[in-house]
Amino acid sequence: MNIAAKSWITSYFVCFFFIWGIFLPFWGIWLAEKGVSPAQIGTLFSLGLVLRFVSTIGLLPRLKTANGPIRLACYLTFTSLMCLLLLVYFQGWYALAAATLLLNFLMAPMVPIGDIIGTRLVKQIQINYGKIRLWGSVSFIIGSTFVGWTIGEFGHESILWLIIIAIFLNYCLTLISLEPQLQQQSLPPKNKHNNLLSLLKKPSVIYFILVMGLIQGSHAAYYSFSALYWNSMNISEFNIALLWGIGVFAEVLLMRFNDKWFHHWTIKQMCLLAVVAGLIRWGVLAQTTDLFWLLLVQTFHAFTFALAHLAAMRFIAKQPEHLMVGYQTLYASVALGLVMAILTYVSGWIYVPQESTLFVWMAVILLPVFLLLKRWNCDQDNNVESTD
Repeated sequence: MNIAAKSWITSYFVCFFFIWGIFLPFWGIWLAEKGVSPAQIGTLFSLGLVLRFVSTIGLLPRLKTANGPIRLACYLTFTSLMCLLLLVYFQGWYALAAATLLLNFLMAPMVPIGDIIGTRLVKQIQINYGKIRLWGSVSFIIGSTFVGWTIGEFGHESILWLIIIAIFLNYCLTLISLEPQLQQQSLPPKNKHNNLLSLLKKPSVIYFILVMGLIQGSHAAYYSFSALYWNSMNISEFNIALLWGIGVFAEVLLMRFNDKWFHHWTIKQMCLLAVVAGLIRWGVLAQTTDLFWLLLVQTFHAFTFALAHLAAMRFIAKQPEHLMVGYQTLYASVALGLVMAILTYVSGWIYVPQESTLFVWMAVILLPVFLLLKRWNCDQDNNVESTD
């Protein structure tokens, strides 16, 4: 059985981000319902982020063939499905901890895999990758909103069953062949040192990781504990899902009109707007739980996450072609993985139900970025250093 490549990659993003829209905001609530404490949840999430780093940096560089990403996605989704099915029968502390850590390890490479496949299809059949990727964000909104309704109707166990169903559909998709099939990309020049360690010796790479790590890392507490905090302040699961959904909806709009709105912006300007928006967003969340203000400031997710992510992609696009996978791997594994893991671990010890100190901590994380941006020559052509 074959499916048009454009339809396949669209379906892939829809399935995975539906899962992500449930797992990211509501897995902590599901664990709490099983008796796991906030400190334990913070520890599990931070360790899970370390495993995301390990899996991304360990698995992605090993993709040597054109169909390697699809085969890896098949193995990862099947193992995830088995792990989730075991949770139906085993829900003690050790089973919950092991499953949470394993799921983080297995699902971490799934987005970069989609990016790799999508990038190849852009070159092969000239798909509009941005518009296809938008359906993933739309699916995230649907997943997070739908699970808010199912919790009210069927209880917290619906969180687990919805993820199981979506993972099963994603696994079935990986068994279907693309038409046309992915083509092998050309190999990098043999005289180029393009390993990750050589990239980490470049000052521009260090600044890139730190800037993006802190901007995206300021979301660590939000991803792990905002749902728990709002729930402790008597905000319903449906409204929590609505808050997450409005943030991703704003992200969709920004990505849709990115070329029109930010075409003439520099990378540094985009990062600065992300930082300022983050200070405002976390500051407001620390001051109020009024639903109107929460909904309003959640639209800032378009700037704090999406705009910073687009700035990262623009920086990576400036690099030599044979280095792009290395930059993407470092961005996904270190900036979005390791740095996020450390900040999530700290957030787990700071978090206290009904106290907004956590959001103040999220704002403080952003302050060093101003100094880093002064030193990072991200918009100059000479930031692309020789690798000979």
